[in-house]
Amino acid sequence: MRNPFQHIRETIPLVWQGLRRKLTRFTAWQRKGVEAQPLSTITHTCQNCATTFSGNYCPRCGQSADVSRFTFKHAIRKTLEVWGLGNRSLPRTLWHLLYRPGYMIGDYLEGRQAPYFPPVKMLFLVTAMYLLALHFIAPDIMEQGMTDAMRQLEERKFQVPAGEGAYPGKQAMLHGMNNFIDAVRAIGTFFQRNQAVGDILSHSLFALITMRVFRKSPSRPGMNLTECFFSQVFIASQLLMVSLACILFMGTNLWKDNMYSMPTWLLLLVLLYDYKQLYGFSLPRTVWYTVKTLLGFCAAVAALILAGMALSVVGTALTA
Repeated sequence: MRNPFQHIRETIPLVWQGLRRKLTRFTAWQRKGVEAQPLSTITHTCQNCATTFSGNYCPRCGQSADVSRFTFKHAIRKTLEVWGLGNRSLPRTLWHLLYRPGYMIGDYLEGRQAPYFPPVKMLFLVTAMYLLALHFIAPDIMEQGMTDAMRQLEERKFQVPAGEGAYPGKQAMLHGMNNFIDAVRAIGTFFQRNQAVGDILSHSLFALITMRVFRKSPSRPGMNLTECFFSQVFIASQLLMVSLACILFMGTNLWKDNMYSMPTWLLLLVLLYDYKQLYGFSLPRTVWYTVKTLLGFCAAVAALILAGMALSVVGTALTA
């Protein structure tokens, strides 16, 4: 009788090799991206400038070769193009952000931009979809969370001593701290009502940090601040889509431990997935650099809070 352990030892390498081949094919499929549309060989006459040409677009004015009379179908397509649906660029971009986010962002930064939707415009549209879903599925969750946060901030206000024995310097400091708390409440309310703006500002800070942390990337060394900014805007849209999926599956049982409606461990995995594909580091180094990025973001936020507190106290003291 054949030894079963010997059979297992022989089978494991074969299974591993098969998995590696499938993973290699899947990675190649992820890297492939969108292929350019083949050129038309038919001769056209441009409806705009009367230039005779062959191809998909007029070389003189840039108008498409398939322009025809207005019909009901044409009107619907043009209306959908306003939202990025007529030429499928928005659905395509959202899909690529899920299964090949880093490679897609790299394609966009390298100039292959025609197949994809503009990142900032897409962020506002995805934010609108996210807030709409949140309004219908869990309308009171975010409002209750913001109300609780505002109440906690109000409870943290300091009692300012009064009377002849009160020290003026201490009074100015406490008034400044209370003014800072009021400013934080106002800013929090604004970002709650304008989440896309908050995402852009927070990911702008992320862009500064990733530009420094990933500057020696094997795939894209020395990315400038603008490239890092657009990368983070794409990632913000992706995180909102994952949050939207969490809302649809979990309903009112939402997480509140970060700025997105998802558990923090899932947020970390998504960022790791993005940065691994985008920057091309090994997995251990990508993990370390992702942790450094998050620590840098927390340190930058803490520094901004301390600077805001100091400016509030100094401003109150000068105007007292």
